[in-house]
Amino acid sequence: MTGSPKQSFSGRRELFGESEPIPSGGCFLPKQALSMSLLQLPARLRNIAVFTLALPCATPAHSEDSTSTAAGNGFVGAPFAKYSPETGFAGGVVGLYYFRLVTDTSADSRPSNVSGGVTYTQKKQISTGIDYDFYFGGGRYHWSGGFDYKKIPFDFYGVGDRSPKDPVDTYTPLWRGGDFEVTRNFISTARGEGLNAGVAGEVRDDRILSSSPGGPLSAGTIPGSRGGLSSGFGFLVMDDTRDNTFSTLSGAYVKFKAMFYGSATGSSFTFNRYDIDARKFITLGGRHTLAFQAIAELAKGAEPFYTMAGLGGDVNTRGYFQGRFRDNDMLVLQAEYRVPLYWRFAFAAFGSAGEVAGSTGAFTLGGVKISAGAGIRFLVVPQERLGVRLDFGQGRDSSEIYFSILEAF
Repeated sequence: MTGSPKQSFSGRRELFGESEPIPSGGCFLPKQALSMSLLQLPARLRNIAVFTLALPCATPAHSEDSTSTAAGNGFVGAPFAKYSPETGFAGGVVGLYYFRLVTDTSADSRPSNVSGGVTYTQKKQISTGIDYDFYFGGGRYHWSGGFDYKKIPFDFYGVGDRSPKDPVDTYTPLWRGGDFEVTRNFISTARGEGLNAGVAGEVRDDRILSSSPGGPLSAGTIPGSRGGLSSGFGFLVMDDTRDNTFSTLSGAYVKFKAMFYGSATGSSFTFNRYDIDARKFITLGGRHTLAFQAIAELAKGAEPFYTMAGLGGDVNTRGYFQGRFRDNDMLVLQAEYRVPLYWRFAFAAFGSAGEVAGSTGAFTLGGVKISAGAGIRFLVVPQERLGVRLDFGQGRDSSEIYFSILEAF
């Protein structure tokens, strides 16, 4: 998880006056509550809430004007719908309660929140989760995390960069777990979160409820094919100078995270995982933007197949089914050109090159997977640059369509 963007929650709304509430589904929602709900929604829930069927209806506590709401608390929630190749059509509801801790009650302090959501898909998948983000110590300290319960039938294509076009197994896992990150700000910057460092932990219990008879998972030779407990601890360092986390025009983002799993932490599996995510955004003028991303996910040891790094999905190498290629290690390079079109619409063209391998020494040029595509963006909340996107991605032997909230990176 990453921290929430450091920016104002009192953005202007073109259609309504500076202090006018925004009408929403039979109630009135102060602008700060709407902006705060969008900005503070944790990553895993933002990715779920792709398209709200009704604008959120907030209930701010002890506040009747928009100024005092910014330093108060309240609730916001909405139903949603989405589509992806991995789930088909999906729908559900998300809700968020925002507040400020006793020691950080000023209007300038970052709001803490507790949020939750439930999703049910066309493919009979169910996912529920509760996330939390607590800011304290004047915003210098950030404690975030969440708890999940998921039962999601999924296709398995095997391990390695030579997996077939069609799945070799279909399995139904049950995933119960939680994770956390506690960070401290060491260097503040005019934009973004600045330099932060801290510790992280994860505990998840996976059970393979069913798999295809005679499939590779039923043989029990692949790590994780019988499920098990994955529990580990680690540390992270993050430097963030982006001007906006929803749709970035300029700045950079770098995050390094190391996690260690083994018998000392109660884990059924022994492995270490190292993740690097580096992004750079260049404004070319007229809000034209070049965006670059480099991802490295490296693991050493017997990592279960369901936590391995994987290509595909709506975030990296769009055009391949999520998890089509998975292994211990993954390297990805991505670039995207974003240009405004008309009113709230924009266009993006993107390309990716990525590969998975069993070890860092096993990467080869012949194993690189290429994908490219384009898509349309629509700003739902222009003052926060929050929008939805419709992307078409083409891989070497497959193509996919994605409808998602937020940019891929």
